[in-house]
Parts: sequence; C-alpha cells; structure tokens
Amino acid sequence: MKITAATLWTNELKPMQDFYTGTLGFPLVEETATAFTVQIGTSQLRFELDTTEQPKQYHFAFNVPGDAFQPAKDWLQQRVPLLIEDGEDEIFFENINAHSIYFYDSDENVVELIARHDVNPNKSLETFTVNDMLDIGEMNVTTPDVAGVGASFAELGVFHRYHQPINVDFLNFLGAPEDGTHLLLGREDRTWLFSPKPAITSPLILELDGNLHVRLDAEGVLHHENKPVLRRVKGLSDQL
Repeated sequence: MKITAATLWTNELKPMQDFYTGTLGFPLVEETATAFTVQIGTSQLRFELDTTEQPKQYHFAFNVPGDAFQPAKDWLQQRVPLLIEDGEDEIFFENINAHSIYFYDSDENVVELIARHDVNPNKSLETFTVNDMLDIGEMNVTTPDVAGVGASFAELGVFHRYHQPINVDFLNFLGAPEDGTHLLLGREDRTWLFSPKPAITSPLILELDGNLHVRLDAEGVLHHENKPVLRRVKGLSDQL
C-alpha cells in the first residue's frame, strides 16, 4: 500500500502554504483561494481551508532514502527546530530498523521524516534536497471507533501490518511492512512521540495505491468513495 494523495484541513491556509512551499520548499502543484497541493516525492499533500475552525490535529511522516537519514536531518534542521524528547532530537526504532526526526508545521501538526533502512531505497546522496523525499510514509487516522474503522479498512484490503487483531487501546499500524507505508489507526487523546499534543479526531481524505479512495469524517466514521475526491473537494462543510 502507498499513500498516493492525502487531503487535510487547516484553519490558516496562507501560513501553511508559506511553510510547505517556502520554508520546506515543496513544489506547488495546485493553488486556489481555499486550497493548495504540494508534491511530496510520488505523493501529493493537499490542505483545504476549514471555515468551521473546529480543532484538528494531524500526524504524518515523509519517507526519505534508507541511507540518507543524516543528510536529511542536516537539511531539515537548517529550516525548522527539531522536536526534543528526553533530551534527544532523533529516535531509532530497533523493531523496524529505522531512524526518525520530528518537527511542527505552522499548525503544529507533528510531522516526521523517517528513514527505513531495510525498506526505503538508497540513493547514496552527498547532500539532501526536498526533491529527495520519497513519499508520504505515514498518516494518522484518529477516531473514537478504532475497532469499527479497522474493520472497514480490512474489508477494503488494508490490514494490520502483522495481521494481528486491532487493539483499541494502542496505535495500530495498517499496511504491509515491506511497502514502507502505514496508516496509524488510534484513539483520541493519546499523545504522539516527541510532542505532548493529544490526538484529535480530524477529517481527512486518502487515495491509496492510486485507486482506493476513503474519507474519514469529523465524527471519525470511514467512508469508501467510488471515485477520486481529492480534486473536487470544496470545503470541510461540504464533505461532512
């Protein structure tokens, strides 16, 4: 499974666009009065203006080449402060052989760069640029109905990465480990690594593998869309 496109919502569109296209330098794919889309490697990330101004909180990760963690870290910390936990600004996940760093975007969403050393392709880079991002490697799916949403994803062929039962009290990683892409299915109010911010049920739209389109509404209910929705989203209130 790959996340080929994602739509999220923001209360402050212009600062978010300035952050992703200016501070980080991602290529701008599309811009309207109420939305913008940037290219993240082979994925697209879109932000829509939410005129309801309801609270939202997202966590997502960008994959970087497996051998480019240090160059990617050097590149990132020239642009934004890295988040710190227990005095450290990076973490090694022994179970998946991966290194990660974390930062806030202008909405203080928790964004991660992750180098999966056994899965992400190597590039033998001397220096890292924004064009070396691979894709969107993780996206949170926060809902009060973890079991129900997990069952809905399973019906669509998106399973727990180790084919274990969904645990409503923990973060569940959906998607095959060898794909290097996961949906992070979990409950509200849990905190993210490197941040004290609690998870909030927040609407999103995902395109998986270029053909599966799903929408999580503001109540945390998952909907399977029969055709692409990322190019016809008019606003949060139109979707919920």
